[in-house]
Amino acid sequence: MSFIIIIALYFLTSFILKRTLGFFSSTALLDFPSKRSNHSVPKPKGAGLILIPLLIFATLLVFFLENILNHHWVIIFGFCSILCFVSLLDDIKNISSKIRLTFQFFCVFSSLILFKDDIALYSESQRLDFIFNNEYQNIPVYFFLFFIGLFWVWIINMFNFMDGMDGITIVQVASLALLSNVLALCGLIESNFIYFSLILLAIFISFYSVNKPPAKIFLGDVGSIPIGFLSGFIIIYNIIKTQLILPYLIIIMYYLLDSIITILIRLFNGRNIFKAHSEHFYQKLLRKGYSHSYVLKRIIVVNLILLFLSFSSINYPLTSLTLSLLVTITILCFFNFRKSK
Repeated sequence: MSFIIIIALYFLTSFILKRTLGFFSSTALLDFPSKRSNHSVPKPKGAGLILIPLLIFATLLVFFLENILNHHWVIIFGFCSILCFVSLLDDIKNISSKIRLTFQFFCVFSSLILFKDDIALYSESQRLDFIFNNEYQNIPVYFFLFFIGLFWVWIINMFNFMDGMDGITIVQVASLALLSNVLALCGLIESNFIYFSLILLAIFISFYSVNKPPAKIFLGDVGSIPIGFLSGFIIIYNIIKTQLILPYLIIIMYYLLDSIITILIRLFNGRNIFKAHSEHFYQKLLRKGYSHSYVLKRIIVVNLILLFLSFSSINYPLTSLTLSLLVTITILCFFNFRKSK
């Protein structure tokens, strides 16, 4: 029954997206071209307003039918809904970065409290407490909680930063979902992720029909922020629960390096890192005259390689990590130094 629902979800998502294109085009959710834009004509944004509620409803329904629904997932989706609402307001009328970050930190650290015991076990298993005596044994737990909280917030904003090209977020979400699905099928992570990953795939592959180059509609902050939150949840949760760090680090390697290096370059040049820009490596290639399709195909190839390396990292961690860095740095250099058309 659950698999029938997931298949139906693909067609339902596609149907709703295509039927609501006109609605989004006639509302305040319209993205007008600017100097930093990678499109030349006004296009609707806000597809996340369709995708995120469908994702939440379908997951809760399938988990209920499979008798695997617990309060953790309900709470996570509650915080996801909060971020979705705040991001919708930001799409309609720009909200200051301080307000947005406040909500993100609140949702992330409130979510992490749910897994405090698991974080304590992880801290103990990694011997993060070896320099502290019993009186201060909780210090490593709080330190690690703070660190992964910052990492989760970074993932949220990373997805938002990188969502500046047709189809790119779909490629990253699909790669993460495929990795989680196979790991769950192999029994390396919880079986919940078999269903959750398939739901993600169904919704975002359906979204590809209207977001592929040239895109008819954009995800918008109402979609990129919540999906960044849920992607961060997948990564952080499985690192804590199963200690599978490298597979999840490698699968987002392109996003990580592109966003981190871009931020460092902007800091070095004295630019505001919170201000919207078009200086990511893939954006540089777009501005050199190459099409969204040309750039996206190369990112797909890189992500397929990273997906393979994510699996191989389970048995060959150092080799897989090294190769993932080399592959990603190579494509970034290609994007950066490729001559203009």
